[in-house]
Amino acid sequence: MRFSRVGVVLVLLAGLLGVVPQANAQAPRRQVIYDGAGTYPRVVRLEHSGAANGRLIASVGSGHNGDSIGIILESTDGGATFRQIATIADPEGVRGHGMCCGTLFELPRPLAALPAGTLLWATTTGWEVPEADRQVKQRLWHSQDQGVTWTFLADMGLSPNQYNAWEPELSMAADGQLVVHWADESDKPNHDQKIVQARSGDGITWTDKTDTVKNTDFFVRPGMPGVRQLPDGTYFMVYEVCNVDEPLCSIYFRTSADGWDYGDPFDLGTGVRTADGKYPRHTPTIDVTSDGTILLVSEMLVNADGSHAPNNGAAILVNGQRGAGPWGEIDAPVPTPGVNNEGCRNFSPSLLVSPDNTSVLEIATDFDGDVCKAYYASGPIT
Repeated sequence: MRFSRVGVVLVLLAGLLGVVPQANAQAPRRQVIYDGAGTYPRVVRLEHSGAANGRLIASVGSGHNGDSIGIILESTDGGATFRQIATIADPEGVRGHGMCCGTLFELPRPLAALPAGTLLWATTTGWEVPEADRQVKQRLWHSQDQGVTWTFLADMGLSPNQYNAWEPELSMAADGQLVVHWADESDKPNHDQKIVQARSGDGITWTDKTDTVKNTDFFVRPGMPGVRQLPDGTYFMVYEVCNVDEPLCSIYFRTSADGWDYGDPFDLGTGVRTADGKYPRHTPTIDVTSDGTILLVSEMLVNADGSHAPNNGAAILVNGQRGAGPWGEIDAPVPTPGVNNEGCRNFSPSLLVSPDNTSVLEIATDFDGDVCKAYYASGPIT
């Protein structure tokens, strides 16, 4: 794993003990979403849940005394305020075993016994278990009451050896199968890391594990996949690729017509660039407006020569052509200026576009004194 993923988890653990570096000053508009330590923030708007449609559900990873937990929160006022509604205490994340990288997904259609509107929360567990006993898992939980109660559903992926895997991402393919992508380190000595995928017709039995993105160079590391479906039905996947031209990670994307076949896995995809050559680095996530504009946020933004861009840590990139051509740049609602490949600050932020496409909610992490916390704010889409 690269430094920043190690860092974000170590920062979370260290933050619980009060031994991490001093924070930068709090930005004026942002609000803390959860009082405790928080990492890997995610947020969705319910669209298939009847009377609950429009409600926002968010999650962050946290922990206490070596037990990792998922914190579930809701907003009934469009993201102006959030309150905690649940805690997911996965038994695989206790006693320092390690749990991270949670994500949220609402089923747009029924999946076997799971009705449309079922909330899914996926996470990685076991990465801190000693190598002799380690078998990292991608775990899936579900809720049928808009996030208030949660039940474990299945292990979607199990590493076949002692090597780690990370960051599950859920989507539903055109044929109605649930798909999970994750970053997989278990294919050594062939690949240090690659993106893989599996699928399920019921959320319980997972099959057809295959490679999505990989490289002939062992040290090149595709990872941190994020998937959204565009209004025209195209599936858009964003991810980072580390160690291509430098020992850092740049952002790439690819598309799929059916949500399963993303093309030749040895094709690294298309790099994200602005008209003046700026490009994002590390931990990308995306959301899409109802008219198909893609918004992409990442940990950093750099100039064409790799130096920090003026809006580094405080920018969202936008593209209305399914990723083709240059990307535009707008201000991020939760700026973390000056971030430099750090373990907490702006690591894997999350975006949610407003229903009328005029604003975007961002949840991003930063230090509050000695604790890594998740903050939220909304800003205009210009």
